[in-house]
Amino acid sequence: KNLAEENMETYKVQFYTLMTIYHRHDKNALDLARDYHAIYLTPHILADDVKWREALQATVVFLALSPYDNEQQDMLNRIALEENLEKLPACKKTIDLLLKKEIINYPMTHQAELEALPVCHEGGEDLAAHWHEVFHRRIIQHNIRVVSVYYKRIHGARLAQLLQLEPARVEKEIASMVSEGSIYAKIDRPKDIVRFSQPKTAEAVLSDWASDIDKLLNLVETTTHLIDKENM
Repeated sequence: KNLAEENMETYKVQFYTLMTIYHRHDKNALDLARDYHAIYLTPHILADDVKWREALQATVVFLALSPYDNEQQDMLNRIALEENLEKLPACKKTIDLLLKKEIINYPMTHQAELEALPVCHEGGEDLAAHWHEVFHRRIIQHNIRVVSVYYKRIHGARLAQLLQLEPARVEKEIASMVSEGSIYAKIDRPKDIVRFSQPKTAEAVLSDWASDIDKLLNLVETTTHLIDKENM
């Protein structure tokens, strides 16, 4: 709260800059995105064309590297409304792709440009290589979530083809996402089928059936009423 005060702007930037060092050491992308976003929102940073660009670019990069969850999605949507994002085409395109329910080709458009930013190389080349691999994983996970929305089940070979990956890599990522609770999936290896639809309980099936019957009866009643009205 104190850091938000007008006379604390310099200390606020210093604090969050130090936090980026700490969170970079932990390889915590979401916390890094928060740090850079806090720096970006500081008035004297917003007044400096070079500094706000650097802070907003870093925010977008680390948001793209963050694991999927409600907080990451909320922050993506908030960043998407930033007027300054229009001045950073690579960042805008990245945000738009991550928010769409569409498969993203790898490498992502403008990915090389984003990975060339200084923030991706702070901490050494080993860390830069780590972020590069994480970028690939986030795109794969995004694509699997998209497929799970449109398919109840799909052949593993077809899924690997859609994602442009080896079947073993697809299975590894699905297993990881299921373990994290990100998606529901079951793999039938003998039949090479991946199921994304969770089986319904008997109570759920009965409830759906009752709802369908109610809709049918309402439709019959409405139709009968219209026929009687026509015959009058």
